[in-house]
Amino acid sequence: MFDRFRATLRYRLRGYSDPSRLVRDGLVLGRNVYLAPGVVIDPYHCWLVSIGDNTTLAPDVYVLAHDASTKRGLGYTKIGQVTVGSGVFIGSGSLLLPGTRIGDGSIIAAGSVVRGEIPAGALAGGNPVKVIGQAGDYLDRQRALLAERPRFGREYTVWGGVTPERKEEMRRAVAESGGAFIE
Repeated sequence: MFDRFRATLRYRLRGYSDPSRLVRDGLVLGRNVYLAPGVVIDPYHCWLVSIGDNTTLAPDVYVLAHDASTKRGLGYTKIGQVTVGSGVFIGSGSLLLPGTRIGDGSIIAAGSVVRGEIPAGALAGGNPVKVIGQAGDYLDRQRALLAERPRFGREYTVWGGVTPERKEEMRRAVAESGGAFIE
């Protein structure tokens, strides 16, 4: 309970909206959703946003259900639904614009600007976002690399209390192998 309070306090101090408040205001948030630090979900139109079960939004993802570019010229702000399916991964620094629909099991690359439809199981990235493959194919390639590259457990993370020696061990392994994996 204290960890949740501390995380909520950190979130508020950084100027981001409290997820529990957004849910009270109408955000549809599935089970087991991970919102990394810096995620911003449109606090002014959160009831137009839904995020499915087992989905991850990496650090600094923005989800906007409104576009105020028309406000001065037309007197109205454009709004649209944003629907993120289940089992989706949204990479760090991505921007989801009004009218976005991301299908179940999709992966959105870091730094992408997403508007429109991303089919289920797609691997998509870019600005503007384009489907560049299938999430399953990408995961198969990573699974093959997982079999040959170094792996590290939770004890190599900040949350697991990584030591300076383990940091150095990881640094060497990543440099020698060109990459690694961590739990």
